[in-house]
Formats: sequence, C-alpha cells, structure tokens
Amino acid sequence: MTGVPPRLMLAGMPHRNALVHGALVATVALTLVACGPKGPTPPPVPIAHPGPTPAMSLDPELKYAYAMIAKFASHPLVLHAVQSSKFTASDDTDSFKMTASLTLDVSDGDMNLHMTDKVDGKTTKMDLIAVGTSVYARESSGKWRRQPRSAWDQTLSDAIKDLNPIRDPANLAYVGVETIDKKKLHHLTAVKKFPYVLADGQRGTYEKFDIWVQEDGTPVLAKGKISVIGAYGIEIKGTNELRFSNFGGKVKITAPKL
Repeated sequence: MTGVPPRLMLAGMPHRNALVHGALVATVALTLVACGPKGPTPPPVPIAHPGPTPAMSLDPELKYAYAMIAKFASHPLVLHAVQSSKFTASDDTDSFKMTASLTLDVSDGDMNLHMTDKVDGKTTKMDLIAVGTSVYARESSGKWRRQPRSAWDQTLSDAIKDLNPIRDPANLAYVGVETIDKKKLHHLTAVKKFPYVLADGQRGTYEKFDIWVQEDGTPVLAKGKISVIGAYGIEIKGTNELRFSNFGGKVKITAPKL
C-alpha cells in the first residue's frame, strides 16, 4: 500500500523478512489490493449481451461461457464476493504457508474491500473503499488515508476485470451440471493454462481454473490454482476460491468517517 516497488522494498531485508514480504506483496496483488497500475490488459473479446443473440443458440460449451462473461460485463455491475486463498512461498533455503481472506462489494464503479492476511504467525488487515471521486485506504485499525480516485482508476478497473480472468469463451469447456450447496449449477473449466499479470507487475500462471454458473450465466463459485515466480526468485503456489452473490442486486457503499 506504500507505492514502493516490491524489489526496492526487498533489497536489504533479512532473508526471512524478504521471503515473507515477497509473498505478501503477491498475495495482496492477487486479492485486488494494489499499489499502482498493472501491466497492459489484453483487449476484450466481443461480449454476448442479454437478449436474442447467436450465442444463445450455441452448444453448451459456448452458451454458458458467453453468458458468464456477459454477467461480468454488466453495466452497472453490482455484486458481492468472498475470496479465500491459501499459498506456499519458498526459495532455495526456506518456505512457509500463508492464507488470505477477502470480502468485496461492487456497485456501479464504487467498491468496498476488506482483506485479512495470516502469514508467519502475523495477521494483517487492509481496507479499501472507493466512493465517487475519492479512494480511502487503511491498514488494520489505522487512520484512513484519502486519495483522489484518478490515481486509482486503472487499479480499480483491473481489479474488477480480475474477478473473471477469462475473456474468451473459447478458452472454457463445458463439464456438465453439478450440485453445489443444494443448487444445480453448470460447471465450466479452462482448457489450458494461461498467464496473467499481478497488480504489482509480477507475472503468474493460472494452472487450473473452474467456474460454476446458474442457467442464465450468473457466476456462483470460481476456483483457481496459481503459480508465481516473484521478486528474488521467490516461488508462490496456491489456490483461490471466489463465491459470488447479489449479482444485479442492491449494494450501498459509503465513505468512512475520517
């Protein structure tokens, strides 16, 4: 949250602290709290919007993929998401495990995010609220810092895009109908590994990605396996799980009291 490039922050740190910090930077980036703009984002593919479209007559392998991508492209986009992550960070001499949990509300460009990291016996909490032309951020129970939204526009935009890392329906295959939490959902899976860029510029790979959607394409559950080779050769491997709800509902986001 400081805006200092991760490699500069790692320089001169004791080895264990550097390893912990490198993993924390990557985890924070993966869970959407970013310090600066990401790398270039591939141009979006054409989206099939609700209504009579050729996509709705396609076989299931593309029908539900098109519908799911259209849901994430809804305007205004309103949703609630809960993410849980587990990671192992290691280098040639050391390794440790860490977890992260995140809750996210999005309402027509405004955003309310809370994240908790547990790593190496320490817990870190972060909050980020974007309302109107301002962004408010704080760590743990510290003071809120207010910044102009213009400094965060790209980061917030990329954060929303990252809720669904797949833009091309052809990259998803239809698995079938499965019952999850007593609901019948359509299971889609990525047909191959694919790269992505973290919020701090580091590059990673989705080794596996699955998403479960309702009949109209509304996302309910997404799971991914991720690997990152971070700064100073720190290798980070782990899993992400995202549960979605309140798509298209009502979410109210208000600025905190300074």
